[in-house]
Amino acid sequence: MHIAIISSSTRQGRQSHRVALALQQLLSQKQNLTAEVIDLLEYRFPVLEEVLVRNPNPPSGLENFSEKVQKADALIFLSPEYNGSYTAALKNAVDYLKEGAFTKKVIGVVSVTTGGLGGMRGAMQMQELVLGVSGYALPNMLLVPQVQLKFDEQGNLIDEKFEKNIQTFLQAFLWIAEAVYDKKNSVVAVAN
Repeated sequence: MHIAIISSSTRQGRQSHRVALALQQLLSQKQNLTAEVIDLLEYRFPVLEEVLVRNPNPPSGLENFSEKVQKADALIFLSPEYNGSYTAALKNAVDYLKEGAFTKKVIGVVSVTTGGLGGMRGAMQMQELVLGVSGYALPNMLLVPQVQLKFDEQGNLIDEKFEKNIQTFLQAFLWIAEAVYDKKNSVVAVAN
């Protein structure tokens, strides 16, 4: 199974990307699983003018981004909370893709803040986004308050007490993601 983690902050000095790196490291340690970070900072998509399927001149990198999303069996949307929501870069990137890009894919939500609350409002809005693109929204969310005290710049956990939160989230995410993945594969096998 292949997991894509969409790291959606494009700001200078961003700290949420630390969590994306940590999740990639943890997921990559699991058997029969690969994980990659899709970093929206690397793409810098302009504000949406036309969706990929109707755009004769798509922005640089958009087709590559679309292919990575299609390849993923499940995803994690990861965003800092900005003004009670998630990043405009995440919404913009998701809107560029054709309908069905996220259909029947489990999508976990991770919200990050430098403050003490962890971004509950942003996480709840990301869950609504997941439902809006026909993904399967995981009921569990990973809220990361005071990210600068939890992870170093390379994504290493520096607050050992927070590991339980991460493991609880990943256990729930993988349980549902694997169930959906297995179901899809059994349907394909029967059809062949």
